Amino acid sequence: MQEKKELKIKFKTAIISIILLLIVVVSMFIVIINWDKQNEIEENNTIIGSESPVPTVESNFVTEFLKLKNNKENMVYSPLSIKYALKMLSDGANGNTKTQIENVIGDLNLTKYNNIDNILSFANGAYIRDAYAEDIKKDYIKELNEKYDAEINYDSFSNANNINKWIENKTLGIIKNMISDDLVQNPNTVMILINALAIDMEWEEQFDGSKTKGEEFNLENGNKMTAAMMSKETTSDSVSYYKDEDITTLTMDLKKYDDTQLEFVAIMPNENLSDYVETFSIDEYNNILNKTTFASDTENGVEITIPRFSFDYNLSLKQDLIKLGITDAFDETNADFSTMASKELYVSDALHKAKIDFTEKGVKAAAATAIAMETKAIIKNPTEPEKIKIDKPFLYLIRDKDTDEIWFVGTVYEPTSWEEYQANY
Repeated sequence: MQEKKELKIKFKTAIISIILLLIVVVSMFIVIINWDKQNEIEENNTIIGSESPVPTVESNFVTEFLKLKNNKENMVYSPLSIKYALKMLSDGANGNTKTQIENVIGDLNLTKYNNIDNILSFANGAYIRDAYAEDIKKDYIKELNEKYDAEINYDSFSNANNINKWIENKTLGIIKNMISDDLVQNPNTVMILINALAIDMEWEEQFDGSKTKGEEFNLENGNKMTAAMMSKETTSDSVSYYKDEDITTLTMDLKKYDDTQLEFVAIMPNENLSDYVETFSIDEYNNILNKTTFASDTENGVEITIPRFSFDYNLSLKQDLIKLGITDAFDETNADFSTMASKELYVSDALHKAKIDFTEKGVKAAAATAIAMETKAIIKNPTEPEKIKIDKPFLYLIRDKDTDEIWFVGTVYEPTSWEEYQANY
């Protein structure tokens, strides 16, 4: 009997061991299946033929100005520059003023760039009027330094020369004379926050200038023009494309400098561009890039034809930001920048200027954003005399300055007329 009991125990133990082994095997099988599915998902989130994930953008902030300025004209602006300037402004704001700014720019992840001599320039800065150096809070200055690597400059604001030279230097000489003397000479202007950036980069695979020629280019109004069209044939993996019945897309890599590589993306709708812009979104942008194919994966390569272009553009940034919902910052009564300064400030103006040169060699482009802060209180201009005008009935006294003895007291209700004066002169 004892042997039978031991056999039963051994049998049960063996059964339990087999069941546990089966559970382990099934669990491992499930893990392997999920791992394969995860890999499949990650592969679907990668540009065709690329080892890099599809770029994503935080919000449609990038396209807002495109839609606001949909005037059927050449334009260029830098969302990155605007975003940095607004983020520096937001860090000095409180209450509803801060909420309105953050509602527009969203929860931004700020990318920091290292400067590359004569190739890439990226800078933040603040110019502060000397007379108000003590009014800008030290904690705010510290945050500008540490968070944005901002250069803090103190200036007399007698003219805009120093600020304009700074912007020109930080944009590789491209943006000149952006700030007017009138803006800085306004005695109420306390500080100007600035972001400036620029690139001067060559294509990974350049165009042959000798192949550039005049070719027909169709305008949106139905007319045609002769444009300077660049062309090349390529089987490079630095070029990708996508075409369907609605759009034609071309991407071209610029050279990689240090750890930075930029890419040019052209999207040409078959419908009118002005109509396409109205509905264009970052989601669509990402979706298009998911569909692109490298020229290197195309049997006979790709023949590219694209026009040269060069222009500059001034964005009406103040009006655009107000339209987007940033209203309190520009309102002298409602603005709250108490984190920024001990005096009450508001934004008097917001400027954005950009320029681009697109050629066979590469892309040269720059942008600068400037936000001017003013005091709410009116400050008298020290260069002008105080104006005192006695033009109503008045009382007067005549006294001894040493003894303060009053010699005469009187009132004047009707002084001598001009006619009387002339007659007696």
